Amino acid sequence: MAAIFWIFLRLGCTSFGGPVAHLGYFEREFVEKRRWITAGEYAELIALCHFLPGPASSQVGMALGYRQQGILGSLAAFAGFTLPSALIMMLCASLLLTEPSEWLLGLFHGLKLLAVVVVTDAVVNMSKSVASTRFRRVFLLGSFILMLLLSSALSQLAGLCIAGFIGYLFLASEPVRAWSIRHSSSVSQEQPSVFKSRHVWLLYVLLTGIVIFPLISYGLPQLAWMESFFRVGATVMGGGHVVLPMLSAESSIAGVIEPSIFLAGYSLAQAVPGPMFTFASYLGVMVGGSIWAGVVATLLIFMPGWIILLLVLPVWQKVRSSVILNAAVAGIQVGVVGLLMATLYKFVWAGAISGFVDMAIVLTLWFIIVVFKWPIWIGVIAAALFGLAAVLCV
Repeated sequence: MAAIFWIFLRLGCTSFGGPVAHLGYFEREFVEKRRWITAGEYAELIALCHFLPGPASSQVGMALGYRQQGILGSLAAFAGFTLPSALIMMLCASLLLTEPSEWLLGLFHGLKLLAVVVVTDAVVNMSKSVASTRFRRVFLLGSFILMLLLSSALSQLAGLCIAGFIGYLFLASEPVRAWSIRHSSSVSQEQPSVFKSRHVWLLYVLLTGIVIFPLISYGLPQLAWMESFFRVGATVMGGGHVVLPMLSAESSIAGVIEPSIFLAGYSLAQAVPGPMFTFASYLGVMVGGSIWAGVVATLLIFMPGWIILLLVLPVWQKVRSSVILNAAVAGIQVGVVGLLMATLYKFVWAGAISGFVDMAIVLTLWFIIVVFKWPIWIGVIAAALFGLAAVLCV
């Protein structure tokens, strides 16, 4: 188990570039180098983790650890891969809890503007992916308009359920999308025995959380953020970028943090290696006022995805063959992009850009990251310097 932890710790320190890049790092490490898993089995794991709510790349890592050492292996993989970015995010949040200096505010102002570029680019790319037909484009537009009208977290969740129902009604006749792999591979014939064990007790843990955290939120409003992180972790679909709109709708989190500080943390999560879900580590410190709150927030947002992964692994072959379920998930994915578009319009642009200088910085960062396709760390450095100059020169 220690070996699994150290392998994933190294990956957690070096895996820059977001979820898609993480999957590439994992393939080189575990398929090509260590041969823990075949290419076909790895493709199945990716398909599964994109199908489930939660952080897809982290769930792939958890599944790889699970194959080696069961539940303890999955926890070791999670801890190693998450620890570096979580520590960085919590440290940066702790600096902001003290009286921040003017230069620090300038740096975070630049990161806030970088968030505009990152989210806009994500919206463009995800829109191309989910809106491949005329009906899907109309569906996406309708989802965007609906999400503009919805403000609370529960209403957004209801909107995603509606999108899933529309997918069930109208998308079942479409060909299976690339992430729902239906080829016959070795994983379907010779699945490891560890995947066949059913950890039913995890279902009770998940159900207990679903019951307990709303009660805590009701009885202790100052701890309502705990229920928010747990619920977002259990319902978020579509990758790390979707964490932003889900968390920005939580009054117990975004409602007590300045929008500029919130967006700066999101940009910081893009810059550090490891999973983007450690945005919760940053927010936990800001909301709870301590490093321990950041640790709790991190565990709560990752826990549901880990539990759901281990519950679904034994029945994945049946789940992936369901045309109806695949259609519903496809509809939810369209709704997720509509939600991200609405958040970009209502929250990101409105909370970040306040004048001509900010717009000029955003356009410059767009050319650096999207047009010239330079590495994200160059964009982070440029954004920090631009933000520092904008604040100090005013």
